[in-house]
Amino acid sequence: MIRKILLIALVFVSFQMEGQQKKFQFNGAARGYYFANELDIDEAIDTLTTRKANYGHTLVDLGISLYPDKNTEIIAMFRIRNDLGGFWGGGTSFNVRQLSLKGVAGGVVRYELGDIDIKMTPYTLFNTQEEGIVNEADVFALRRKIVHYDMFYNDENMWRMQGAQVGFGLEFARGIKAIDIQGFFTRQRPTDGIAVPERVYGGGSLKIHQSKHLSVGLNSVNIFDLKETIPDSIQFKNSVHTADLSYMMSLTSAMQIGVKGEAGMSSSEYINYQDTRAPDELTDWFYDAALVLGVKPIGIEVVVGFKDVGADFRSPGSQTKRINYAKFPAVYQQFTNDAIGRPMSYADVISGNTENSFRISEELMSYNAAYNNTTPYGLATPNRRGVYLEATRNDSSLFRRTFVQIAALTQSRGTGTMEKMNFILAEAGTDLYLNDLVGWKKEIKLGLGLRYENSSRSGEEYETANLNSTLFDLGLSVEFVKGMDLMLGAKLWNVHGNAFVNERDRYNTIENFDIIELDMVENTYAGGLRYRFNEKNSLSAQYQLFEIKHGDDQLADYGMSQFTFLLSLSF
Repeated sequence: MIRKILLIALVFVSFQMEGQQKKFQFNGAARGYYFANELDIDEAIDTLTTRKANYGHTLVDLGISLYPDKNTEIIAMFRIRNDLGGFWGGGTSFNVRQLSLKGVAGGVVRYELGDIDIKMTPYTLFNTQEEGIVNEADVFALRRKIVHYDMFYNDENMWRMQGAQVGFGLEFARGIKAIDIQGFFTRQRPTDGIAVPERVYGGGSLKIHQSKHLSVGLNSVNIFDLKETIPDSIQFKNSVHTADLSYMMSLTSAMQIGVKGEAGMSSSEYINYQDTRAPDELTDWFYDAALVLGVKPIGIEVVVGFKDVGADFRSPGSQTKRINYAKFPAVYQQFTNDAIGRPMSYADVISGNTENSFRISEELMSYNAAYNNTTPYGLATPNRRGVYLEATRNDSSLFRRTFVQIAALTQSRGTGTMEKMNFILAEAGTDLYLNDLVGWKKEIKLGLGLRYENSSRSGEEYETANLNSTLFDLGLSVEFVKGMDLMLGAKLWNVHGNAFVNERDRYNTIENFDIIELDMVENTYAGGLRYRFNEKNSLSAQYQLFEIKHGDDQLADYGMSQFTFLLSLSF
């Protein structure tokens, strides 16, 4: 370990003279993170589980960007982490967090090798945000930001992969304004040489910008196993090909109207599989078309659309979930005197006690119907058809950001019955700046968010379903001293009813249904103080209280409290 640190220091020192000529620059981040957890559960049902769990760490991400010439950049970032409780290097780990080479060849072709970030469209390659975020309070977002940073999740919905990508653009004097071409090729999984073949993932897009009003695109992504990387000849393939369009025109100087949409198809193949459950080929299609209206003076945009995503549409790059709900949380994995596995709560999601995805999954992952039963796999959720409405307003008045989203969907094909499930999903939120109302210079932000979901199916008694889920997402941030904020937040879930959750095999075929009866209240409250050194660096202390109560006496009611201390720095 000491040798590795000295080696890095030697590299930095060796470039000192070059650094004076602006041949390199340093960047990175550092943090200290401490957790103190306490489980609150009736001793009548649990006398075995240790009530308190404390842990924490300090780490430094030290990055360097080298510039061999004006068109080339080499990026290397090293992580040194020390879990609290170690001493003189005990519990210390050293890893390479990022290694990338990028530049522009011939002044035309952009290229990037190594660790790359990629996004295409919501139906091809798209890292969908996890459920439970409507208009999240700063006290929760502060800790979620740490999880997103560690997993390379960002606001642009990109996936971090390892491979190569290239891109270039062409500009024209007339007829067509520009053409942008992008391609990538990544390695998703190495082979074990025995039963798991090597898997790669690649694709690209062609975007034609006819003018500032009209753009059309062609997109293709493909994931497949490489032959002869294992003795067996099995091979999985999935291809998704789509076309998208965007057209906007001005009705007046203040109003715009247009259309946008995407349509395409997918194909999945299971070649030479001995398992009789494996389908030879699975194909399906989708389309999503919408009318867009924008009013510039008041910052309003309204989108009204219709979509139909086939039941067998498979797009691993856009359907992979960030959180694996099939896994137990990292803290208090088992509880009660029967040592049962503790189901993942939303407090675990906020705290990062979850198993998160860092590569594309060809399987439709497990989800929690209480948190999202309508679109658990994002916009590309299969077997959904219906209309949707989105309205947003951004301005500098008392309500700085307001949005409403409503979807009325149904299954395109019944599952286990001829009757189809119907879904109603509504979300709304706004940020209210009370300081503008009272004339106070320091910021007082009240965040309000609401999510309501209903899933229902009629028919015979054995096939009826009706599940209601409501989330209040509330927050308050008050700057009472320059740079010092009081932060409060609450996530209040109320879920009642029954649902049929699909149980799929490894080939995404529905094998059975998990009939769940839910009658629960799950609330998470948090409060804390934050001192902002500047926009990137802060020190905070928070206290979070979580409780879950069930109407079913067979399920355990319990709670957790958590104190966190976080020093977060970026440079």
